[in-house]
This record gives sequence, structure tokens and C-alpha cells, in this order.
Amino acid sequence: MRARQVSLSAVLIAVMVASTFQIFALGVLASSMIDDLGISRTSVGIIGAVNTGVGALTAPFSGRLTDRIGPRRAVLSVMAFGSVGMLMMAASNGVWMLMVSAVISGVPQGWGNPATNALIADTMAPGRRGTITGIKQSGVTLAIVLAGASLPWLEGAYDWQGAALFFSILFFALMPVSAALLRGHGSRPEAAVVGVEVSEDLPPIIWRLAFFALLMGTSGGAIGRFLALFSEEALGLSLEEAGAVVALSGAVGMVARIAAARAAERWTTPERLLLQLSILGVVTCALLTSATTIGSWLIWPIAVLYAIGHTAWNAVIHLAVIMKVPLAQAGRGSGIIMAGFLAGLTVSSPITGWVVDTFDTWGPVWIGAGVLAASAAAVIFRPSIVESATAS
Repeated sequence: MRARQVSLSAVLIAVMVASTFQIFALGVLASSMIDDLGISRTSVGIIGAVNTGVGALTAPFSGRLTDRIGPRRAVLSVMAFGSVGMLMMAASNGVWMLMVSAVISGVPQGWGNPATNALIADTMAPGRRGTITGIKQSGVTLAIVLAGASLPWLEGAYDWQGAALFFSILFFALMPVSAALLRGHGSRPEAAVVGVEVSEDLPPIIWRLAFFALLMGTSGGAIGRFLALFSEEALGLSLEEAGAVVALSGAVGMVARIAAARAAERWTTPERLLLQLSILGVVTCALLTSATTIGSWLIWPIAVLYAIGHTAWNAVIHLAVIMKVPLAQAGRGSGIIMAGFLAGLTVSSPITGWVVDTFDTWGPVWIGAGVLAASAAAVIFRPSIVESATAS
């Protein structure tokens, strides 16, 4: 059983890295692409918006597709799209090629969580799902660590296209390994297993969680997408130091996601923990508004708080889907939440770039992100939920 969990965890992490990596690569390599291609920060934001926008539009459909073809085929397809997207990024010599790569990478961006959530629901018994969901979601923060720690070095040794090509090859090489590890697992479409029609209505909580994800995605997207660029431009950090800030947020986020998902299943409720994490997100945004006046050193604790408040909730919300949605609808429910989350990322990216380009200041961005995090806390807060969680 333990060997099965280890192999499943390895595949889940690899899928989440491959499905989300381009968006973090865009953030870390933004200054290099701006210098090399002569593009604006707004253009970088729009490219990121294309990635997440495609993910938002396709997530409901890829979620349904996952329920029909089975999670094993779905996760392997996600890895294939991730590899091709990074290959197109490596071949880019202008904005339009980057846009094409963002379109391709947008498909796994929206498909990764529906596919992996369905795989967990299909292979793991209740009581074990919290920890493995946190491990799975730590793959996203591992992608942040890899991007922040390796891309500046690869860019220095080769160029930013060579750095992108390296990860395209890596993701392609991981596909047959993942296929071998998943042999005999997650091959059945869920609807055929539990007898629930995919067309049945989803539980009402899915829509509230999707709205929460929209607000936190918009808030977190403004921070995560531009954290490295803000560190360089406003705080005077070098590319390597800015990459280290991103890597730190990813490393802390990995631990935070695992711990948060475990806590949500064993010691509290997903709704209550989501409320606490969104409030922490408000604190992070308040500190960001002060970083330029207090000092550049503040970016390091900010990175830690961002990793907890603005990233750990993602593991908790996907555990909520696995816990509260019938197995046959795990992919579809995840797709709806991913659509909300990625729509938030899509909106925040170009707006952030435009605000900074136009007003030459980051303050309004961080204030807006804080308001959105506070709104997410209001959406998820219900006295009855808090009282029932306390009583239990």
C-alpha cells in the first residue's frame, strides 16, 4: 500500500508541475523577455492572461472529459500538453509565438486539477485523501521552486529559450515513467463505476467555492505573477535574488499545502480553514504596500506569508471537492472551481501590468489585491459553518 501511495504521489506531483510551470516561467523570465524581445510589462501580463484564460474556458469541458475517459488517460494528456507548450515557448521569437505557447499551456493549466482530483477520488479511500491532496497540490509550489531556482541559472548559461526547452524535454521524459507507475490505476471512467450520471446537478457548495476561487485567484495572481518583477524593479533585487524570493515562496507553499489539506480533513473543516487563509492573504497585501518604504528585507517574510495565505487554500478547496462531490462528478466539480480560479488569474494579470505601466507604481495593485482577499473571506464566511465546526 505504501509503495502504491509513493508512486501515485510522484505522478500527481509531476502532473501538477507540468500543468502549471509555464505561468511561473513567465514570471521569472519576464525581465529577460522584456529586454530580448522589447515587449512591455502589459504584454507579459496579457500572455499570462492567455494561459489562464484558456484554462478557465476549457476547465469545465476537460473536467467532463476526465469523468468520461478516466483519470489515467487524463493525467497523461495533461503532461503531453505541458511539454508541447514549453516547446513552443522555447521556439518563440516574438509576442505572437509566446501567445501560441500560452494557448497550448493553458489547456493543462485548466485540466491538471480535474484530472488529478479524479485520480485521487478513484484510488484513495476517505481518511487518506487530505494528505495526498496536499502532496499533489505541492506540485504547483514545487513548480514555483523549480522556476525560481533553476531558470535564472539556465538563462545565464544559455538563454531564456534554452531554459524553456530544458523543461519541455523534462516533461516529455516523465510521460512514459508516469504511464508505467499508473498501470492498473485510474483507468476507469468514474460514471461507469458509481452509477451517477455526469449530467446531474452539482452540490450548491461548488458554486460558492468557485466564487471564492475567483476572488482569491484574482488577488493571488496579481502577487504571484509579478513578485519577481516587483522585487527587481521596486526593491532593487537582482534577478538571482528575485528568483530566490520566488523559490522561497514555493518551498514554503509546498509544506503549507500539505499541512493545510491534512488539517482540513482531520482537525477542522475546509470552509473554516479557507476563511483563515483568506484573512492571512489580506495581511500579506498590507505588508506589500509597505515594502518600498520599510525596506527590501520585508519581501522575504512577505514571500512566506504569501505562500501560506495565497497558495495553501488551493489544496484545501480541492480537498473539499473530493470530500463533497460524488466520485462520478469529481472532474466536473473540479473543472468549475478551476474555471473560477483561472478566470481570476486571467483578469489580474493584464490589469496589474497596465496599472504599473501607466502609473509607475505598485501600491494600487496591492491595495486591490487586499480588497479581493477580504471579499473572499466574506464569501466563505457563514456563522452556521463556524459554529458547527466549533461544536464538533
